[in-house]
Order: sequence, then C-alpha cells, then structure tokens
Amino acid sequence: MWWIILTMLYVAFDVNYFVRAIFTVVVIFFSKRNLKLTDTITTYGICTTQDIDMMLNHMNNARFLRELDFARYHWYGRTGFWTKLRAFSGSAVQASSMIRYRKMLSLGQPFRIETNVVWWDDKCIFFEHKFITLLDGFVRAVAISRQAVTGVELSRVMDQFEESRCKPEQPDEIRHWMDAVDISSRKLRKER
Repeated sequence: MWWIILTMLYVAFDVNYFVRAIFTVVVIFFSKRNLKLTDTITTYGICTTQDIDMMLNHMNNARFLRELDFARYHWYGRTGFWTKLRAFSGSAVQASSMIRYRKMLSLGQPFRIETNVVWWDDKCIFFEHKFITLLDGFVRAVAISRQAVTGVELSRVMDQFEESRCKPEQPDEIRHWMDAVDISSRKLRKER
C-alpha cells in the first residue's frame, strides 16, 4: 500500500526537484560561506536523461532555467545574502530572465555554471550565469536573470555588505534589455 502512496506523490509532485532542493541546502551548509557578493559562485551539473528534450540528445531549454534556480540558491546561501534579506523580512522572486544558447549541452556532458552579480538597481539584482562544459571549457549558454527583492528596500540589504559600496556600471545588454521590458510593460498596460 505504501508504494501506491509514494507513486501517487511522485506523479503529483516533482519529487526530484524537492530532493535536489534539500540536497542543495545541505551542500551549501557544508560549503565555504561568507563569500563576497562580487565573487563568482560556481555550481556543477551533468545533463541527464531527465534534462533532455524530445530529440533525446541535448538539454531542454526549460532545464537551463531550472539550473539557474539552483545556481542562485548557492549564491544566496554562500554569500549570506538570504540570511540578511530574511532578517529584514524580505524575499526575492524571479522577475525576468534572458538566455542565449550558443551550442547544445549534450546528454552526459558535465558542466559548471558560473554565477556573478553584474548590477543592481533600487528593486532588483541582476545575475549573469555562464553554462560552461568541463571537457572543453566552451560557454554553451549565457543567461541574465533579474531577481526582484520584496518586503524590504534592496538598499537596506545591500548596505550590509562592504563590497556593495562600489556599485558597478549598468552593462549595455542589461540597459537594452530593460528598455525592451519597459516597452513590453507599456504595451500590456495599454491593452488593459
């Protein structure tokens, strides 16, 4: 009878996601922490059969975005940002992402994701993530993700970190991307 319940839970929920989330928290706990916000945080993965698309040979586009979630969890945990954010009763949500695929990530290929904070404004943190295959060092995909901080002013949290006192210049690709997001937002407001 218990196996029926487990099977139903597995079908109803993405159990692998929750197992991986727990595993990620454990790894973060035992990893080097208190890194600077400006440090590159590297996570590792391998393209498995659960990641591939209908062609059965390379990573599905949606899986790239899921990998970004775990890369950001590492950044939040290892820099201590999440702890400081929660101390202010704040939270963070994915506001938008932009990804450029350069070359497919094949089944069985090990890779790393290098995560960097590249800029922030009054409400959001902007990350750059590079998917790099381990065997050849090729950048397979580059993603920018924008995390909106809610429940607290972002500046209050950033002020807790000495390295945030020297804010980087806004990269051109983010400026152009935010212009496109603004145009899209205005268009949707007009449609309402």
